[in-house]
Amino acid sequence: MVSQNDIEIVKQLSDKYRVKKVVLFGSSLDPQQEGRDIDLAVEGVAPEDYYRYCGELMMALTKPVDIVDLSVPCKFVDIILEEGVVLHG
Repeated sequence: MVSQNDIEIVKQLSDKYRVKKVVLFGSSLDPQQEGRDIDLAVEGVAPEDYYRYCGELMMALTKPVDIVDLSVPCKFVDIILEEGVVLHG
């Protein structure tokens, strides 16, 4: 499970970089699991800000971050949108 503090950091950085949507998915959603990382799917990050946004997330959060781009259509994105929890947008 992701801490409330980490969720707030994701929201703040997503506001800062004007990200359109952030979805939490994977083991990060299971309250019974500690989880090794934080799985996020994002949409609407300006190309010139993408690496800064990802870097700030990696530096600020308490666990490693895996980031998936929601703008690339595929079955995995469909599953994320069905099962994930929207944190921002």
